Amino acid sequence: MTKNSMESADQRYWLVFTGSYAASEEQGINVLLFDSETGKLRQHGGTCGVTNPSFLAFDEKRYILYAVSENEDGEVVAIHVNRETGAMELMNRQSTKGAAACHLSLDPSGNWLYAVNYEGGNVCVFPIGQDGAIMPMTDTVQHEGASIHPDRQTKPHPHSVISDPSGDYRIVPDLGTDRVVIYTNDLGTGAFQHAGELVSAPGAGPRHACFHRELPLIYVLEELSSTVTVFSFNKDEESGQVTGEQLQTIPMLPLSFDKESTAADIHFSVDGKYLYASNRGHDSLAVYELEEDGRLKPVGHISTGGMTPRNFAVAPGGRYVLAANQDTDSIVVLRLDHQGLAVPAGPPYKTAKPVCIVMTPAPESIVTGL
Repeated sequence: MTKNSMESADQRYWLVFTGSYAASEEQGINVLLFDSETGKLRQHGGTCGVTNPSFLAFDEKRYILYAVSENEDGEVVAIHVNRETGAMELMNRQSTKGAAACHLSLDPSGNWLYAVNYEGGNVCVFPIGQDGAIMPMTDTVQHEGASIHPDRQTKPHPHSVISDPSGDYRIVPDLGTDRVVIYTNDLGTGAFQHAGELVSAPGAGPRHACFHRELPLIYVLEELSSTVTVFSFNKDEESGQVTGEQLQTIPMLPLSFDKESTAADIHFSVDGKYLYASNRGHDSLAVYELEEDGRLKPVGHISTGGMTPRNFAVAPGGRYVLAANQDTDSIVVLRLDHQGLAVPAGPPYKTAKPVCIVMTPAPESIVTGL
């Protein structure tokens, strides 16, 4: 266990920000308080004013929550969170110049915000002001191409954007083209430069990804084929280009399951020993143990206790997983065991259409007197 995860294990109370599909006048972003001793959630606050805030990112340094607005005119929104009370106040918003903004992330410095438009087919970058406000977009790249699925892959659909562990590269899985597109950025201007691509199997539909904490490997969750593919991630030090090979593709569903299901989200356990990936339809987390070379060994499946687990979070400290079940309006807290599996820690927490979960330590001022 790392120093940070050991420190997290000592933290009892956490703020949990949840995103959802909601109209602007509805409270689409909720703030919950999570007690890691009991595994219980309670309502603490929230805000309206953002249509379909379906994905969130939090800057712990500035205490700013960033949200997409997933609609025809995509936006990214900055929300100030009061450190003493957890109260939220909308700061500003910027257009993503495309439809259905569905994912965003900060670079490791916290000075750049990246977002993708699922329907618009573009990836974009925004500088972050000293106060955490989102400055006007400085660059955008339009993806091109298609693949073999007759309905889901007629055009590009970039579905997420993350940074690699070095912070040098932006990784954009594109469900519509079966490509994972890799960019570098000029950190003075924000300009994108193409740095390589990883190629999924035709019809796989790459959606989200995460990196091995030590080895040069990336794990790509593929929505349409319900698979996880392990790619090598090889950087050329002179050119800056990245190449990669498929090392393993592993199914997320039991062989006996023959109903409709699509893959949604992927995360490592805190100690890096297990990988979790969510199934919408089978309504489960597929669990894999990591081999020494980074390949995956199936362990089993964990029921998420609800329907359509679009997103989930592994709680810092490593004892819980919080699963957002979109179609049963619930978050289920799962208590992990030493084999990477889990059971519910209590009854589902009811909240409307949860589709994203972000956690941060709760300030002492909020938990005093509980």
